[in-house]
Order: sequence, then C-alpha cells, then structure tokens
Amino acid sequence: MLFADAAPDVYVLAGQSNMSGRGAITDLHLRDRIADPRIRLYGNDGQWRTALDPLDDATGQIDTVSADKQAAVGPGLPFARAMRRTATHPIALVPCAKGGTSIGRWKPAQDRATLYGSCVARVREAGGHLAGLLWYQGESDAEKSLGEALGWTAAFVEMAGAFRHDLGVAKLPIVIVQIADSPRTDPDGYPSWRRIQAQQVRSPLPCSAIVSTRGLARNPDDLHLTTGAQQRLGPKLAAAMAGLIRRGCR
Repeated sequence: MLFADAAPDVYVLAGQSNMSGRGAITDLHLRDRIADPRIRLYGNDGQWRTALDPLDDATGQIDTVSADKQAAVGPGLPFARAMRRTATHPIALVPCAKGGTSIGRWKPAQDRATLYGSCVARVREAGGHLAGLLWYQGESDAEKSLGEALGWTAAFVEMAGAFRHDLGVAKLPIVIVQIADSPRTDPDGYPSWRRIQAQQVRSPLPCSAIVSTRGLARNPDDLHLTTGAQQRLGPKLAAAMAGLIRRGCR
C-alpha cells in the first residue's frame, strides 16, 4: 500500500529536459539526499518508493517512449518539499518528462507508446487524488521558425484540456514554467525563443499560473538549470500551485 493513513495528493512532472532535470547530483547537499517518507514517487519502473533525485530515473523504464537516461536534479523534489510544509495529505510524484521533446510530441493520444498516453496511463496507475500538473517545456519549440513556433499555445491548450478531460479533473491546477533567458552561446539556434516565452506568459488556459526562470543559473551548456537553480525554482512552483488551489482550482 502506498500510504497507510491517507490517499496522497498526486502531482505530475511533465515537459522536457529541464523538468527531467540536468542539475548535477554531485551538487546536492547531504540534507537533500535524506528521503521524506511522506513524499513518494511512482517511478518509471512502475514501483513506489520514497522520492529522491533523480526522480525521472530511466532504470527499469516500462514505457520506453519517455526514457530519459540523462535525468538528474529537476524542480520536482524541491516543489514537493515546499508543498509538504502546509499539505494535509501525503504527496506523490509521477515523472513524465522527456528531454528534447517539442510540444508536437505531446499531442493527445491514448496509445501508451506516446508521451501523452504513457503519462495518462501512469497517473491512473498511481491512483490517489490528482492534485496538479507541473509543465516545463518549450526550448525545443524555440528552435523552430517564427511561424512554426506560433502553434505552441494551441497545442499546449489542447494537451492540457485533454489531460483534464481524460483524468476527470476539469479544473486541475497547472503551473507552467516559462523557459529561461535565451542561450547566449547559440542565439541563432533558437530564433523563436522570445516568441515561446511570450506565448507562455499569455496562455489563455484557465486554472493555470506561470512561473518565470529568468535570471536563474544555468549549466555550462547555457540551456539547463543548475542544481541550485532547480532548488530555487521548486518552492516558486509550490507557491504558484498553492495559489491556484486557494482559488478553487482542483
């Protein structure tokens, strides 16, 4: 049994590499390596365990479509730890992210061989009370032409609406992470970076909130957040999620 005393609040971690995490495990402090028994993970191997990074570990992955062998430190565990401070129920995390994926790769489909279908299937398996979705994605779409990038909003709204419908939570709170500053090392490789940022800020999706990552430290690749930056981001996501819940999004 997952928790002996209460059904958990389940949060889904979806998107691409910055959600899967590229922060270095070696940069974690000792306190970050101590598991909280009230925060559990439904892993990619279909097994429950106490949550520790890397949450999106591909070891024993059942749905290979979402396997991310580079998964490391992301925002999920700092988010859960911040939520635990005021939560009345245990917390469970379901990782669904996949590095390098554009929004088109998340098109709704019931086939478990798709990113969307796999994620929905695993959320159903996890059970509990689906309490929220964290979404961190868009860097891959920033590589597209300005015209192609304009489709991000419609594709995201379609996916979010399908997710709410298929899992039966019409006002599921969704926190969107705005992609960080444009990479200085290869600005020409991301012609639509600002266009994606702008769409994320103006997302028309009800019961959603946006959290900026501007100014947060990045790895030498100038694309992925450091361990310290992910640990700063997590509590911001928790504050945004708590705000949506207080507004009646659930």
